[in-house]
Amino acid sequence: MVLRIVLAFFLVCPFVVAEDYELQATVQTPDITFESETDIGLWARFHFAIHTENFDRTREFYRQLGFTGGISGFPLTNTHAMARALGMFEECQYELAKGEVLLFPGAENTTGIDLLQWRSPFNAEPPYAEPNHLGMAYATLMTTDLIADYQFLKNKGGVFLSEPYGAPGNRFIFMRDPDGVFLKLEESAIPRSNDKIASTHIVGMPYIGINVSDIEASIRFYQRFGYTHIRRINEQTLNAEEAAAWGFKGPARYRGADVAITRGDRHRLRLLEWLEPFNPEPAYPPPINHKGINRLALTVPDVERAVTILKKQKVPFLSEIAPCCSGTDSDTGGIVHAIDPDGVFLELVGNLKPRPVPPQPESCPPLEIRYPD
Repeated sequence: MVLRIVLAFFLVCPFVVAEDYELQATVQTPDITFESETDIGLWARFHFAIHTENFDRTREFYRQLGFTGGISGFPLTNTHAMARALGMFEECQYELAKGEVLLFPGAENTTGIDLLQWRSPFNAEPPYAEPNHLGMAYATLMTTDLIADYQFLKNKGGVFLSEPYGAPGNRFIFMRDPDGVFLKLEESAIPRSNDKIASTHIVGMPYIGINVSDIEASIRFYQRFGYTHIRRINEQTLNAEEAAAWGFKGPARYRGADVAITRGDRHRLRLLEWLEPFNPEPAYPPPINHKGINRLALTVPDVERAVTILKKQKVPFLSEIAPCCSGTDSDTGGIVHAIDPDGVFLELVGNLKPRPVPPQPESCPPLEIRYPD
């Protein structure tokens, strides 16, 4: 089976730069044997989104980290159905200035970042101020030499929350990208070859960090999607130095779990329930256009089947499925956003039987699909 969507915003991929495992794992999906009637067939994490105020500046930052590959050339405007899928219910069409799915050639696992600069609508409010905010808070990058990467990125103007913390092979540090998005650099205890890496010693993206208000409720929720491999993280009390490495001035405690799928790319999410300090402020509300890290895209074989299964389990959705992504009746894929207990948007990307393009609202001008020059 070939999953016909290669991006949350376009169907045909005219400019593929990377030729690595990542595309094979997320686009060329093999036939999947469903393990049960409630198995949605979740296969891979395609990407997570970062919404930027300055595409060129942020693109260059991630290129320095090793994201030298990418997919571009997708439409800058799309149907009202696509706008609705992003919670833009009052918009006839959204408009992007630029966009690209960033890829890390030679990475050990899936690393895609859907970097978008919105033209309209766009919420330019700053991203989360601390990495314990409820919702999807940070991405983790694995490095084989944290000190060297820290020095390299600091010389390039990188903004860090602290000095590196921990012992060799078990160190970490938080930094911010140009838009204020948190990135956690973790040092691996296992030596690896990184001949393909020109500027840093980064080798992959082991997990995405999601903060939750109730760890047990969140574990049950993500199990419905196929995250059935659970490794619990017992309550941790951080000393002053470690708490400072997270950006906190006082005591800090959390508990959590690493949850992973057991097929495909076997990607992992880290769910943390912060006990101290706890910030009850909810995750970004819709529409999905807030500056910062937002929206986790997951590939499934059949998006309608997945939605039917999840709705029977009371999983909420932002909208109906939208055909994706050329704006024509030839689209053979669709997207839809589920919402986790703390407001994180989980974008399901999968095959969809072709159907006529949903009509634009009567109050809207004729549909216009525009591509980059």
